[in-house]
Amino acid sequence: MTDRASEKVSADRPVGGPSAGERGNASSIVILCAEETVRAAIAYWAVLLPVRTMVADDGYQANRELRNDACRLLVTDRVLPPWPGLDTFRQLRDRNPDLRIAFVEGSSREDAALARVTGATAVLARPLRRQAVADTISQAIRTP
Repeated sequence: MTDRASEKVSADRPVGGPSAGERGNASSIVILCAEETVRAAIAYWAVLLPVRTMVADDGYQANRELRNDACRLLVTDRVLPPWPGLDTFRQLRDRNPDLRIAFVEGSSREDAALARVTGATAVLARPLRRQAVADTISQAIRTP
């Protein structure tokens, strides 16, 4: 039995969510995390929600997907090229004011505080909890 959430997916192949016919009007989330286990856990939990879920291999792929107006949430624990730093959160929100950014906390509490100051709308504390991830995703897709 294959676990869809743990598959490596490209921007053209969503992990889960609405069917192809429903995707045109569906909200979507992009997951860009360095740790494979974090990516897989978030994607696995997101499959149960009514949202199109994309797991990006790198910042370039995430950036392409984030240009989609239906994208409501970026879940990330890092910033990759073409994104030069945490100021990227502000730039992404300037480009798409409806975008929510959930920063997955690392080993440093300072990173989480800095992420908040620079535009992250949520911080997911470690260890990740299914309900916290589901609540963050649900709030992002409900917020107008």
